[in-house]
Amino acid sequence: MHDLSVVMATYNENPIFLKACIDSILNQTFRNFEFIIAAEPQEKNMEFLSGVESADKRVKILRNETRLGVASSRNRAIMESSGKYIALMDGDDYCALDRFEKQLSFLEDNPDVSVVGSNLYLIDEDDNIIGERKYPEFHSKIKRSFLLTMAVANPSVIFRKKDIDEVGLFDDRLYKAEDFELWFRFLANNKIMHNLQENLVYYRIQDNSNKKRGTLHFRNVYISRKRYSKFIWPLHIRFLSLFLFFLVSRIPNVFLDYLLNLRIVNRMKNIKSSRA
Repeated sequence: MHDLSVVMATYNENPIFLKACIDSILNQTFRNFEFIIAAEPQEKNMEFLSGVESADKRVKILRNETRLGVASSRNRAIMESSGKYIALMDGDDYCALDRFEKQLSFLEDNPDVSVVGSNLYLIDEDDNIIGERKYPEFHSKIKRSFLLTMAVANPSVIFRKKDIDEVGLFDDRLYKAEDFELWFRFLANNKIMHNLQENLVYYRIQDNSNKKRGTLHFRNVYISRKRYSKFIWPLHIRFLSLFLFFLVSRIPNVFLDYLLNLRIVNRMKNIKSSRA
């Protein structure tokens, strides 16, 4: 049994980005982990992935027979995992080499904490650091921040497997909002979250990031909020959040990209850009 299982779903990722991601995992200072990658059919990087699997016994490639999507692919990898802890990773991002060591040390020292994330460096398609995103450190502020924005970064997260066994896997019916729904469920089940105040992940910003989300993302975020917010916040606190996301979920895609690039939105997300 491994201490840690790293799970990732991939489908035709940029091969340069994918290699940087995998290298950052395999070269971690913490070594006792398995790396489970769920790959979709017609994966163009399969030869490379198979080579990685052959070269490092910690790597296991799950070859999906049908197209599952990100949520179901992650679920398959989690169900195949054997670790006490689960780390999430995305194929276009990469990690600081001491990420696992620092986060696992924190979880071992804080048995009441279920989920630990970190801050991010924001990078462009050429690996230039273009900014950073800070996340609230302690659970009380994380819980409050979830009223308006994502308060943990998925590719920085490590959580206890026993907790996702209790709470349940990603809900693949909520396309593009599976992560929000899962973390709302953790909060609704009183699971404690924490963000280390170090930039342990390099998160890639691509030109079409906001457009890829679209209205469907916000509609499913609203559905998730409506489903779980009554278990997390009192009515007088959750009402404004629900009303705001109801409105945003009705905005046509053509206006969403403009809205999401407003400075006030970046301030809400605690994004600091280094671009002029």
